[in-house]
Amino acid sequence: MKKNLWVLLALSALIAMFVIAGCAPKSTPTPTPTPTPTPTTPVDTACPKVVSTEVVKTFYNGSCEACGWDPCDTVCNGVYSTNCCDCSGEEGVPLGTGAFKIIITFDENIDPIKSSCVLNPANWVIEVTNPDRKDNKLTLAEGDVSVLDVKFDGKKIIVTAAVLEEGNNTVYVLPDGDPVTFDYFFCGLICNSDDAKSYADVVNGKKGNVVINGAVIAGEIKAPTVADEVYWKLSSGCVVSDELGNWCCGFDGKDCCVEPICETCAPCPLEGSICQ
Repeated sequence: MKKNLWVLLALSALIAMFVIAGCAPKSTPTPTPTPTPTPTTPVDTACPKVVSTEVVKTFYNGSCEACGWDPCDTVCNGVYSTNCCDCSGEEGVPLGTGAFKIIITFDENIDPIKSSCVLNPANWVIEVTNPDRKDNKLTLAEGDVSVLDVKFDGKKIIVTAAVLEEGNNTVYVLPDGDPVTFDYFFCGLICNSDDAKSYADVVNGKKGNVVINGAVIAGEIKAPTVADEVYWKLSSGCVVSDELGNWCCGFDGKDCCVEPICETCAPCPLEGSICQ
């Protein structure tokens, strides 16, 4: 009897288990999420591009013999007129008037190691032009322009240079129209009306040891009415590279030293004028 009772109890327990299992709600399978595609970032393969060129005057009252810039070495000799040096002492003292900066801005940061060829002055062409100068084209190739320094600053390459116009002039004075001949040395860019007046004074013998007794009746040069334009170019074998190693050659640009009213016109009007 007891055996039958245990069998009945066991069967009852099994039946209860199946009943409970059958009444339990079926589990809903969790859907597998669809993977979100990772956006593809385009690879930069473009080389740097020049965005702008800006030319400004700067102060530099030293000399750089290795750069070819030592104006007082030759200025303070003979009969001269100059704004470059104070020649009153035994040796000329530079007045700091010759230097200027070319600020070249690119559209991305420049790698200074891969672009190190720009540090060599031999890889540059720099020209200063002005139709109102006595010598209307001054160049690095002819020794009129000297490269003093080149440095990198993020997206910028900054060139510090200096320019010296050297020549001679003859003016004729009363009462007999006698000629007075002298050498002149004008340092720096012509960027405003004060520079233009200083240039006229130098080339007409009014800044130095030139002796002019009497009124000048011929030979005087008028003050320039336009500002200097500075053109730069890197040699075809000199590369400029971004930080990803993308590089190009053959960069160039130009700017007038009057800012910001003159950017694209040539020749460039002095301050107060508007480019047409």
